[in-house]
Amino acid sequence: METPIRPGSLHHEEARKTLASILNLLQKDRALGERALSLFAAFYGLPLEALRAHLLAPPPRSERAREAFQRPYLAHFAQTLPRYPYATDDPQAGVRVYKRENALKRVHVQVGHYPHAVLRLVVDVDLPWPQAEERLRALPPSLVLVNPRSGHFHAWYELDPIPLKPPPGREESLKGALALLAEVEALLEAYYGADPGYTGLLSRNPFLHPPEWTWGGGKRWSLRDLHRELQGLLPPGTRRRLSPGLASYGRNCALFDRLRAEAYAHVALFRGVPGGREAFRAWVEQRAHALNQALFRDHPKGLLSPREVHHTAKSVAKWTYDRYQGGRVYAVSSTGRPDRSRLSPQARALIPPLQGEELQEAVQTGASLGGRKRGSRRRQEAEEKLTEALKRLQSRDEAITARALAREAGVSPTTASNWLKRMRGQG
Repeated sequence: METPIRPGSLHHEEARKTLASILNLLQKDRALGERALSLFAAFYGLPLEALRAHLLAPPPRSERAREAFQRPYLAHFAQTLPRYPYATDDPQAGVRVYKRENALKRVHVQVGHYPHAVLRLVVDVDLPWPQAEERLRALPPSLVLVNPRSGHFHAWYELDPIPLKPPPGREESLKGALALLAEVEALLEAYYGADPGYTGLLSRNPFLHPPEWTWGGGKRWSLRDLHRELQGLLPPGTRRRLSPGLASYGRNCALFDRLRAEAYAHVALFRGVPGGREAFRAWVEQRAHALNQALFRDHPKGLLSPREVHHTAKSVAKWTYDRYQGGRVYAVSSTGRPDRSRLSPQARALIPPLQGEELQEAVQTGASLGGRKRGSRRRQEAEEKLTEALKRLQSRDEAITARALAREAGVSPTTASNWLKRMRGQG
């Protein structure tokens, strides 16, 4: 009986490539393929029948499963990767933005915190995988990437997409989705005893990871189903002790809440002002970055990425400016600041009252600013009236004098005289 050929018997990469070419040739031209196979067997000193049996044998079950489930999932992962994701070969040396096709050539690639949507949750489990095998079976991940050296692994849970740019009219739903997402992430970390400092931004590139240490068939979860399963798997005491605010997406929820409170309090100051929409959006983004620094400087997962902050600010600014119909907030004319008496308690707490010298300085600055604004508005109105009066006088072929302009426009003769001099280049 001939000894069967094992895949490890062909050590050279060139030999494996040659065998693959012979297999293709066998499918196209049987006779020519058999001739090439016999030459190959003679060259390597292998029994021809055993080599043929090895070459034409069906792939093992694990390989068939990988072809049927895992590879389509990885193709989907590559397609849904942002156009310019973060990637690196060494996280200790820092990360940078690459084009998608170049990012997929790096050892570590961005898997979470995409700017447009939440597609998956990833946890970093610092336990050898045999110790977590039962938990993996009870809650099957979409993909598991095992570190061959330590046995530690990243578990991916693919979700039904959660857009971070909801359609018009659905912006408020983002808050509920982020809150549930933060809770599910906290439950996952508790379930696996995962690393609380892992942000879920980068993971091993599954296309470059050893196939024998890449498991999973790409199962997709809905967020509510995953939440329900985790609640059933974790004891009530553990669930009560969780703090979703410490989860990675808990930061997004906290920033969203604080930022929208400030946006509600200030949006009335920008409405009705030329360029108010753009100015409000810039102000909201500035406040978002400031809050990111203030709220998460000491957070176990660190600061949110600038792109996440930008998109949160953009969403809050757009919805608030277009749709917020809360109590109108008027600026106090003497200070230029919002009238705190008209704010909700939550918004009022964000705007501390002025006292002492700070109050006097604000009153002087605000009064001066208010006077300049009122003077500019009156001057613009007078010029519009004088322009219309000039057109009417010209249409009637009347003499253009300061007194005639003043009478026609309803302004003082001095105002009309000064305007007429400027028009004639004499002022």
